[in-house]
Amino acid sequence: MTEDLQHLIDRIKAEAVDKAEAEAKEIVADAKAKAAHLLKEAEVQAQAKLEKADADSKAYTERSEKTLQQAARDVVLAVGHGVEKAVLGVLALNVDKALTPELMQQLLLTLANSHKGKASTVSLSETDAKKLSSFISGEFQKKLGAGVTVQSDSGIFAGFRLSFENGKVSQEWTNEAIADALSAILRPVLAKTVQQAIKG
Repeated sequence: MTEDLQHLIDRIKAEAVDKAEAEAKEIVADAKAKAAHLLKEAEVQAQAKLEKADADSKAYTERSEKTLQQAARDVVLAVGHGVEKAVLGVLALNVDKALTPELMQQLLLTLANSHKGKASTVSLSETDAKKLSSFISGEFQKKLGAGVTVQSDSGIFAGFRLSFENGKVSQEWTNEAIADALSAILRPVLAKTVQQAIKG
């Protein structure tokens, strides 16, 4: 009878482990799918904004050239700088809003795949450090397969910095770093549009 009871206990444990592993795989797959969907949506929105800015700029240039050529050039320059500032301002604001704790969890899990077995430090804003501490020391650390330190950084307002090898190697996923990277892509396009408008 003791053997039957032990066999039953072992079977229950095995079933629980199998169920937990299946649920974990489902959660990871769902997180990856959501991250891919968010990335695709961001790309589509960025493309739409670029196309609208380009169309607006060309339409404005055509109307301006029909009036006074020199005045049109001055106005186009001023508008170009204003458009760049407005687009980059909207971009920065949208990056801040997009960096939710859920998205950061998805990004961290994706990064864990690329850095398996490497001890790391995750630096976040004080607020996000409180919200994500248990996730990072739990699910993220398990997926990473190495030690993880969570620290708050007053220089980070949204997003996170992931560093390895005692800080020698790091990846910036902060709102500032993401906005800088995206604006570096947008600035040449906006500058080219303004230059073409000036040349007429």
